[in-house]
Amino acid sequence: MNKIQYQIIPRNNELLLVKNNTTELIYKSFWYMDFGKTCAEITDDKESKLYSITKKFQFWKWKMVYSIAKKQEFKLVSKNIRRTSFITEKLADEFEIQIHYQKKKSIYKNNQKIAEFDEYLVEENNKIQVLVSQNEDIEMVFLMYASLLIGVNDFKSKSAIKSQKELMKNLDPWF
Repeated sequence: MNKIQYQIIPRNNELLLVKNNTTELIYKSFWYMDFGKTCAEITDDKESKLYSITKKFQFWKWKMVYSIAKKQEFKLVSKNIRRTSFITEKLADEFEIQIHYQKKKSIYKNNQKIAEFDEYLVEENNKIQVLVSQNEDIEMVFLMYASLLIGVNDFKSKSAIKSQKELMKNLDPWF
C-alpha cells in the first residue's frame, strides 16, 4: 500500500500540518490556558475553526481525558495508567493512538493502522514526519495527535517517561 507523507511543524504553542516538503498549510492547532484549563483549537487553511479540545485529568480514575467538540462532542480517553494508549468514545468508528519506542506514535481506525508519526528528527530539522494510508483520514489523524500535545512547549526536550519499557511495542513499523 502506498503511504502519503505529511509534515508537522511545531512552534511554541502550535502545530502546523503541511504537505511533505512544502509550505502549503492544511490544518493548524494551537493551545492556550483558559480559567485553569488547557484548551486547544484546530483550524483549517482558511482559519475556520473545526474542533475545540479541552484537556482534563480525572484524578479519581487516574485517566487523561480530552473532550473534543465539533457538531457533537466525543472524548479521547487514556486506556491505561501509563497513558501510552488513548481511544475515542462516542464515534461510529473506533480510533486509537499508541505511543511507541523511539519517539513514534501510531493511529488505528477499527484496529487497522492508518497513520504513523516519527518525532525522532524534530531536534535536527524541527519537523515531525507523518505517514497516512488514506488522505480522508488526515483530519482525524491530526486531531488525535494534536490533542496529545496540548500544553507542550519544548518539542526538543527529553520525554518525561523514564523507561522505554513503559511504552508500547510498534508491531507494524512503517518508518
